Amino acid sequence: MKQFFRTYFIAATLLFSNAAFAQPIIHSHNDYSHTVPFRDAYNNKAGVIEADVYYVNDELMVAHNKTDIRPASSLNNMYIQPIVQLFDTGKNVHSFYLMIDIKENQVQALPALMNLLQQHPSVFNRQINKNAIQVFISGERPADSTFHNYPFYIMFDGLPDKNYAPKDLEKIVMISDNFRTYSNWNGNGALPAADSIKIENMINAAHALGKPVRLWGAPDTKQCWQTMINLNADVINTDKVTMCREFLNAQNDLH
Repeated sequence: MKQFFRTYFIAATLLFSNAAFAQPIIHSHNDYSHTVPFRDAYNNKAGVIEADVYYVNDELMVAHNKTDIRPASSLNNMYIQPIVQLFDTGKNVHSFYLMIDIKENQVQALPALMNLLQQHPSVFNRQINKNAIQVFISGERPADSTFHNYPFYIMFDGLPDKNYAPKDLEKIVMISDNFRTYSNWNGNGALPAADSIKIENMINAAHALGKPVRLWGAPDTKQCWQTMINLNADVINTDKVTMCREFLNAQNDLH
């Protein structure tokens, strides 16, 4: 039986033991590059929303490349304030993760992020509000042996084949890896059997640790989404959030 809670609501660790659900979680990859950042992902009930950040002039700026940074593209403007405004409406906010991919200089970027989140504890700290948005860090991270030293409202993206200490493993939201490490498949037709076995082994190893799995860099096609579901991947990494939601909804209607 699958262990992972596949629905629109995500709890603090994405994990509910011995629960089987039909749908994986949508990860809105490089969300800031979408036509309507944040709102499109939120309205399509993405479980993870991703923003890449650079620390520039004492502020966290959102961009994939440093040359793409624009004055209005701060993390605060694009994500923190819109999320705070959702909570200010008094309406129910569906739970999701905000993944911050630190592109460089985590020594300054991570404290800056923590300072930003501390300004809104009821929005970003689940010790204060069980429905708060959980933030986790990907990209350039501190040493994994220090993960347990970070406060409750900061968690981390994990890597496969790492021997995490138990107290640091508790701080990991999910295990992520590059699909191209396992396959050069283009997303059409069938995934080669040998590649399938390699991916299954990776997923099974992560599940044995009690962690869900995301494969980034996978073909962004319906065939690949279905293949990921068949392989028990828990998170679909996509740039096509609306199309992916429609695909999953149609699948749900068939069951």
